[in-house]
Amino acid sequence: MAPIESKNLHPLPLGLSVFVTVLMSAVLWWQGRVWWCKLGDWAIYINQAWNSSHTSQHIFDPYTFTHVLHGVAFFWLTSLVLPKLANEWRFLIATVLEAAWEILENSNFIIEKYRENTASLDYFGDSIANSIGDVIACTVGFWVAVKLGWWKSLAFFVLTELVLILWIRDSLLINILMLLYPIEAIKTWQMGV
Repeated sequence: MAPIESKNLHPLPLGLSVFVTVLMSAVLWWQGRVWWCKLGDWAIYINQAWNSSHTSQHIFDPYTFTHVLHGVAFFWLTSLVLPKLANEWRFLIATVLEAAWEILENSNFIIEKYRENTASLDYFGDSIANSIGDVIACTVGFWVAVKLGWWKSLAFFVLTELVLILWIRDSLLINILMLLYPIEAIKTWQMGV
């Protein structure tokens, strides 16, 4: 299925996507999330994925790449469900879905699930800056998938998953598996034990 090309991007869905991100930030602030890393480190990107007080506290970290894959998956989903809708409106839907995930991901319920089921034993949620970075990553993934189309974006997805597994012993699919159906052997492998 070929992506729908837009000659001129409509500004309304793009503006609404920014509004959704601002609204998400306000909800996260209301939930008690910190704006930036509590340790005061102003790095935009940190390379630590495990057992770090910096993971999920800066704008970007290794898990940013899983959010790029969210964008690819949202492209696929919206293309299947709403094939005649213009890309910029599907982009807005992807942004809303990602913002909703960021709010849910930072709920006490999901934070506790991460602590119980994954190797993220000291995970205490994302900073607001990191959640904004995750939305940005998702939007990048969405437009990468638009540009690549279905089959090339599938290859991109698989390649990114493999790189993440080799690099940080985690990936989007492993993350989903461990949240829904934790496997102790995977948790042990992730912790390097």
